[in-house]
Amino acid sequence: MKITHIKLSFSNAYLLTGRKTVMVDTGMPGEEMKILRAAERAGVKTEDISLILHTHGHVDHAGSSAALAKTLNLPTAVHRADEGMMRAGTMNPLTPLRLEARMILPLVNKPFPSVAPDLFVDETFDLSAFGVEGRILHTPGHTAGSISVLLPDGRAIVGDVMMGGYMGGNLLGARPNYHYFADDLNAVHRSIRALLDADVKTFYVGHGGPLDREAVARRFKRIL
Repeated sequence: MKITHIKLSFSNAYLLTGRKTVMVDTGMPGEEMKILRAAERAGVKTEDISLILHTHGHVDHAGSSAALAKTLNLPTAVHRADEGMMRAGTMNPLTPLRLEARMILPLVNKPFPSVAPDLFVDETFDLSAFGVEGRILHTPGHTAGSISVLLPDGRAIVGDVMMGGYMGGNLLGARPNYHYFADDLNAVHRSIRALLDADVKTFYVGHGGPLDREAVARRFKRIL
């Protein structure tokens, strides 16, 4: 399974390529062409992209979904708990975890083109139907509907369950850290434990990364 990492203005998007390609997250509004150019550079044909899958329903992960779904005629998928944000094109109130989060709140608390999800994902969702071997793990905490994509070889795309480093992942991006915002910090801790229990070895995060399992275990050892 090939993972193509696409670094966007605020966040990361990913392409998972097996028999087909699943697009995971779409960045901020207006970043659709960056994603399409990255797919072309990676040798991914647009006709082989089968699905737009969202780790959660925030603007920096679903902002270009409407444009890409229309351009490529693709279905979109999200956990049902984040459906409301996707349909409204607005995020639920964000709960900052530290001072830096309060400072960046006006930059990220933006509306985005609404998306009516075609599919709802949970732990029974069959990714193989879209040409990718992997499974979904519900990892709430950042949002109620946050999910991770677990691959058979121990790699996982985990969205904003955690992040890498500081300054949006641009500084010390391989160092595990809490994300800026969390709806439920206790749920974040349970999700991190669940990912480690699932034997994830490499964490592909929404900001910064990737993160190594041992580094994640050390960073969050107090809650494990």
